[in-house]
Amino acid sequence: MDPRHPVGSGKKRKGRASSRDCGQDPDWQESDWKPHKIPFSARPGPQSAAAEMTSESPADFFELFLTDELLGHIVEQTNLYAQRYFEAHPYTPHSRQNAWKQVSVQEMKSFFGLTFLTGFVKKPNLELYWSVDEVDATPYFSRTMSRNRFQLIWRFLHFNDNRAKDATDRMYKVRPVLDSIVDKFKELYQPRQNICIGEGMMLWRGRLSFRVYNPQKPVKYGIKSYILCDSATGYCFNMKPYVGVGSTLPDTVFGLLDRLQGHGYTLHMDNFYNSVALCERLVAANVNVCGTLRKNRGEPKVITEVTKSDHQDRMERVDVWQKGQKNKVSQLKSECIVADNACMNGVDKLDQNIAHYPFIRRSLNWSKKFVAYLFQIAMFNAHVLYRAKNPGECKSHLEFIRQVVRSWTSQRQEDEEGEKMEEDPAGVGAEGGGDSQQGRGKQRAPYNTDPESRLDGRMRNHQLVYMQGTDKTKKPKRRCRVCIRRGLRRETKMWCRSCCVPLHAGECFNAYHTKKNYS
Repeated sequence: MDPRHPVGSGKKRKGRASSRDCGQDPDWQESDWKPHKIPFSARPGPQSAAAEMTSESPADFFELFLTDELLGHIVEQTNLYAQRYFEAHPYTPHSRQNAWKQVSVQEMKSFFGLTFLTGFVKKPNLELYWSVDEVDATPYFSRTMSRNRFQLIWRFLHFNDNRAKDATDRMYKVRPVLDSIVDKFKELYQPRQNICIGEGMMLWRGRLSFRVYNPQKPVKYGIKSYILCDSATGYCFNMKPYVGVGSTLPDTVFGLLDRLQGHGYTLHMDNFYNSVALCERLVAANVNVCGTLRKNRGEPKVITEVTKSDHQDRMERVDVWQKGQKNKVSQLKSECIVADNACMNGVDKLDQNIAHYPFIRRSLNWSKKFVAYLFQIAMFNAHVLYRAKNPGECKSHLEFIRQVVRSWTSQRQEDEEGEKMEEDPAGVGAEGGGDSQQGRGKQRAPYNTDPESRLDGRMRNHQLVYMQGTDKTKKPKRRCRVCIRRGLRRETKMWCRSCCVPLHAGECFNAYHTKKNYS
């Protein structure tokens, strides 16, 4: 609300400009007077590295936000956290921790790629993504990464060093990721003239000192973030999580504006943020303001006395949804309200798009969910940049995510296939027994599920080899998978180099690779 904005028609009225000044202020004028609008001087669109992009690959645009440097930091902290955990918690001989090995950047990409895939391939629990039942099988997951490996990475996923914790920063656990991604948000795009401020909520019902409750939001419990968006595209330019303590609302607004001050932007905000004093500061910073105002925020008397009849000469007919009506109902609304509503939906566009394909997994750790929330926003922003640079390639948000998933996971499959062809047959799929350090990091056979490749028909890829011994067990034996399913307790020294499943030579080997039900 600009103090010089027309507020009514008819008689000339004057009122208070703010709650601090109870006198008459000549800045409040009659309705026919038109305010001076600060001209828009910015050049909207992709900036910096995004402006120089010539690629048509969605993954290249997404990697502008999730850079190899950021992924390298996540990999480093994940490996460090796992190492310290193993030092503090001795593992048992049959623990899954024996299979842990250092994560690489490419493997972390595959891990996140599968996480993104769960956003539009819905299943009630994580284990079902690796199901081999023909009713609900999704073989792409098992071809990209084993279930146990995925769960191990998810368990030790970490984003900052616990031993260098800053007690004054409540967002410390995600601070490097948050700062890196938000800086990229601001660097890579210049919003159009109309911008808006709103709140985004990430669902969280667990214990957390800065969890908020907002009954007016679809997500009522969770972590709230103040978000500034481009009204036209919904691009998230800046965001600031609410942590229970911090700056005042005016300081929050100016913090979100960041480098947009002084360019003639028109900021749309609701009465939660708006006040006459804030409008005066924004106008002084060359920012136009439009929004509703609460009575206790310095509302002038001239606005209090305005009635509906004062706006009859500037009304516009619009169709709106009403409760209990099957079709839209035509109503008259003031032109200024219609214009403000059209520009206040930037944060709603963002929330709507990321809600369609949420890849946030259930977790008792709020930091993992919040980073997934950041990745969702980054995915949407990358899609906005992609459409700006490739207007002819109008991919939907879903198709954009699918292309990113394909790019981030296909390289992992190619690398693994190449490694299998180059490995020494005597050591392929070998698993160390007992609790020796040599056993950790070696491939383990699946316990309750069979690999999808066992029935691929390419028998030349399936060869029986002897299991590699360890310092503790020179000639290891394991129970044959086919014999187990047939109720027999028989052990073997060999397993399939491709499936990593212990099998007897002859009938057990042939039945496992040719029969769907070999029990």
